[in-house]
This record gives sequence, C-alpha cells and structure tokens, in this order.
Amino acid sequence: MKEFVKIEDLKFIEHPSNKNVKIGYILTHKDDNVDFTSAIVKIPKGQSIPEHTHNVYDIICPLSGKGTIWVENAGECELKKGVFVKVPPHTKHKIYNVEEDLEIYDIFSSFNL
Repeated sequence: MKEFVKIEDLKFIEHPSNKNVKIGYILTHKDDNVDFTSAIVKIPKGQSIPEHTHNVYDIICPLSGKGTIWVENAGECELKKGVFVKVPPHTKHKIYNVEEDLEIYDIFSSFNL
C-alpha cells in the first residue's frame, strides 16, 4: 500500500454507469485488505451518474466543481466543495445537473465501530 498518492498518479477507468465519468481507486477492500474502498470520481460538465444504490455507506466529499445530488428520503442538495453527503446502504441516489467539472472523494464502507 502506498502511503502517499497524488490524484494525477491514479489510474482512472470508466465508471460502471457512465463511460464519460472516470473513477480512480485509492484503496479498495478487495485489493488492499481494508474495511472500505476510496476513490476519486471525475464527472465532466454536462454528465451524470444515474439513479443507483450500494449495499454499503457511500460518503461523498466534493473537492471541486458543482452539480446536484438527489438522495432518496432526503431530497436534493447542491454538490460542491464543503458539502458532505452520507448515503445509507440500499438508498437510491443520483448525481446530475453538473454545471462545472466535479471531482469527488468517495468512500464506500460498511465498517461499524
């Protein structure tokens, strides 16, 4: 495991629900023997991530850009730097109305203390 990782050094791949959205994994439950997965997600202006769910918590932390997120039972919220979104397991959510390229730090975890 690398202790220091630069965003520009990540290997970005196509997001499973939109090939124009890129995801670069920092640490993964599968490959790094940790209790979470973390990644940088790049959503270009005009793109979106359609409604979906995860079987773990999804913590969304925008680093830059601007868009909108909708979370089932919570409504919608502007997605920009300084906003943190907690999406519980099995909860529908989507990202849309991306007005400026979004760069998001995303954490997926089911770890309980």
